[in-house]
Amino acid sequence: MAAISLALCAACAGGKDSVDITKPVTGAEASNAEKAYNRGLQERKDKNYLEAVKYFEYVRNNFPYSQFAGLSELAIADLSFEREDWSAAATQYQDFVKGHPSHPKADYAAFRAGVARWEDKPSDLWFLPPSSEKDQGPLRAALDALQRFVLSYPRSEYVPRARQLIAETRERLAKHEQYVADFYWKRNAWKGAAGRLVGLADNYGDLGGGKVRSDSLWRAGEAYRNLKDTANERKVLQRLVQEAPDGAHAREAQARLRQLPPGDSATATPEQRTPQEPASGRKLEAPPPAVQGPAPVPPEAQPVPGPSMAVPPGNAPEPTATPPRPSPTPTEPQPAKPTPPPR
Repeated sequence: MAAISLALCAACAGGKDSVDITKPVTGAEASNAEKAYNRGLQERKDKNYLEAVKYFEYVRNNFPYSQFAGLSELAIADLSFEREDWSAAATQYQDFVKGHPSHPKADYAAFRAGVARWEDKPSDLWFLPPSSEKDQGPLRAALDALQRFVLSYPRSEYVPRARQLIAETRERLAKHEQYVADFYWKRNAWKGAAGRLVGLADNYGDLGGGKVRSDSLWRAGEAYRNLKDTANERKVLQRLVQEAPDGAHAREAQARLRQLPPGDSATATPEQRTPQEPASGRKLEAPPPAVQGPAPVPPEAQPVPGPSMAVPPGNAPEPTATPPRPSPTPTEPQPAKPTPPPR
């Protein structure tokens, strides 16, 4: 590691034995942006990187309205890229695009920002764990940068290469998601495994000609089955049948759906939809036929007989044991005592 550090320091220092980067810019370069920029290019060509950065920064800071200010800013990003300082290069390229969105080389800077993120991906050295088991933050940033580049500059000459990198980046990210799902699966953490598998189907299901979607949804259904989560198992199996009808697990999913207990009629398959039955399990019987003839009149709706109305036989109310007696008033004659009906 010490030898590698010394080599990197030597590479950064450039080819000259003594480079005084603190020495101010003098001569014709001090008053002319173009000459200072060209001097920086020459130092870069001679691999005097620190000296080149000094001239580029001088142009950027002292001639901000010159065309060479933007070119110097871009040259500084290129130097970081060439020195494999990927994080700094990506940031510098992105800053250039933000500051010069209409610059003729804005597409170049946007593309190189994605490439720098891509180059910062986890390594596959034989003595280290596989890259799919490491943090994928740089690759996610690369995918975002490259996709935005393709959308922003669809006619750029760098689009074909960007599409290749996008495809390879998605393959690597899918492997990582598969690794995490397997990690949960081996530990019987079914909820975590199911969540990763559904995300794998959502974001990378088109890979492998759709095989990733079919396999991921099927395994997610198995995870929910182990959780005894019938509702979510039904959902992912229905997705599998609808989104991957020609997949390897489509028939298995259909057979499994027929075995599941019926759920909500809005989401159940036609095979699962059955007529509703009572909770007791007995089938509903048909109601008895209606009785022909006039409907019986309730007692409260029957007419009260008056003085000239005869009481129909059989409809007279039963007398009480002690019929109520009206209270007499001093000014009105007392009514005659009614005769009780025959029993």
